[in-house]
Amino acid sequence: MRRMTLRANTRHRFPTGLTGLAALAALSLAACGGGGGDSGGNTAAQSAATTASSQPDPIVSLTKSCSTCGAATESSYAGTDVGVWGYRNSTAGPADLQYAISGVAGKSIWLQLSNLGDAAVAMPTGLSSQMAAEMIAPQALSQASAEETTQRAIGEFNRAGWVDATRSSGDPMLSTLGAPAPLAASIGTGGLAEGATRSWYHTDGTQRPATLRKQIAASDGKVVNVWVETAEAANVSDTTVMELATAFAGSGMIYDRLLDMGGPVWGANSFGTSMLPAGMPVDIVVLNFNRDGKPYGTVGYFWGLHNFLKTKEANSNESISLYLDSETLSLGAADGLRSVKATMAHEGTHMQNFFRRQVSMGAEYAYDTWLEEMTAMQMEDFLSGIIVPGYNPIRDTRLPDYYRYSDYNCNLTTFTGFGASCESYAVSGSFGGFLSRQLGVGFFRDLLTRKAVGAKAVLGSAIKAADAAWSFEQALVNWRATTNSNMPLSRTPRGFGYPQWSDGLYTLPAIDPSAAVYTTLRKLPATAPSMLQAYGSYITPRGGSDGVYSGRVRVPAGVDLSVVVY
Repeated sequence: MRRMTLRANTRHRFPTGLTGLAALAALSLAACGGGGGDSGGNTAAQSAATTASSQPDPIVSLTKSCSTCGAATESSYAGTDVGVWGYRNSTAGPADLQYAISGVAGKSIWLQLSNLGDAAVAMPTGLSSQMAAEMIAPQALSQASAEETTQRAIGEFNRAGWVDATRSSGDPMLSTLGAPAPLAASIGTGGLAEGATRSWYHTDGTQRPATLRKQIAASDGKVVNVWVETAEAANVSDTTVMELATAFAGSGMIYDRLLDMGGPVWGANSFGTSMLPAGMPVDIVVLNFNRDGKPYGTVGYFWGLHNFLKTKEANSNESISLYLDSETLSLGAADGLRSVKATMAHEGTHMQNFFRRQVSMGAEYAYDTWLEEMTAMQMEDFLSGIIVPGYNPIRDTRLPDYYRYSDYNCNLTTFTGFGASCESYAVSGSFGGFLSRQLGVGFFRDLLTRKAVGAKAVLGSAIKAADAAWSFEQALVNWRATTNSNMPLSRTPRGFGYPQWSDGLYTLPAIDPSAAVYTTLRKLPATAPSMLQAYGSYITPRGGSDGVYSGRVRVPAGVDLSVVVY
């Protein structure tokens, strides 16, 4: 599914003459959180320090997390490039970390905690500091609308619910090839011509009469039909219909690129008595989704229910089809058309994933929603330069929304769409855009076709195959550090950032998180959260007195601490 919207720290000082380990030892009574902690009169901070001092000796250094970068040594910054240091607590309990980084006078300093586990953990005490007045709470997200709830229900059907429709009277899953029902055969081969009419079920259960406005053959001969709801005929011009048909089925456009990336969108399958046969056309169906007189909201969807025969799903349209919102086309002007074109790439990926993973590989190979949506947004990213020049969905929509909605502490693996606290399209999309620019199209093809069970497992193994030095966890930390700190692209070390990527056929534009379009949107948390969500993060600015940033932090089990300086 594709949804769119309109849319002063206290510093620690070393006593004169203290250097090296002596200086670090002097920090043993410092509040947890070090260079950005509350003042000495803060009772909670003093209590945290007392607790920390009763623990075993702390770890007294970070490790460099980048090469050929501003991290000159494990305890010093030099030059002008970004420096990144880190510590990952892989133990079963909390670890006290005590450190100092010199050479940071006048630099931006950021401390980040990233939870690499699948359960929320309590944040260490003493991290919260009074933020500047402009660092206000994030823009509130509305509760998931009925529209988004419908889209999530469709996504859940595509992921797992479809399996029930392939069963008969409690018998094991049908796997016998059979002749298609007469209706399906007539739809697939009935010699339809432009001007033909038929009705289409929409998500609200209504049937919408529509007219076949354009029929075009893709490069491999696949027939692509563009239908428009008859009641919307005057609102969707022939020019717009032709734009849609060409963007999807034109040479080297969406359909060809989908095949190049991940194979066919439908084909022979082992559910012949339940599902449509191979050789079906692709139907693009333009309907007025909710008749609210406004563009955007839900712009498009793919629903695997329509791949079934009516003998299994009475409301099936018996069609390999994707659905687009007419009001976004008619009321959204040039931006609306651009959005709908990108949506065809997005929904085409859901269509392709459904056939390739669920139907062909098996139900257990379905992506979880967060990865299903991430791959669809990655496909948009790779194809946007071809189908909508000058627009990139990650750069122009997903990353701005990440900052607008302050998605730092969102659980990557729990997809909430436009939920009350997390905008998961922005989270998954921004992470996917990072991975694509770091690892390229070969990684993306592998991710689409890799036969592994479990979304995190399949993504992790694809990342490792593309870069043996990386893992899912390392990619997540590097992405959060890049995005959360607004890391300047021109000074970003290898393994971080959103650099331009190209192989001659596909090009991903570079993205600079330090650009004003992002920094003006960012709203940092006013206080540290009590819990760090699974695969979530916390970022806060720090200060370095006399050119030294020092800190003492208790790092929970399974959490990675990063320090970014630039």
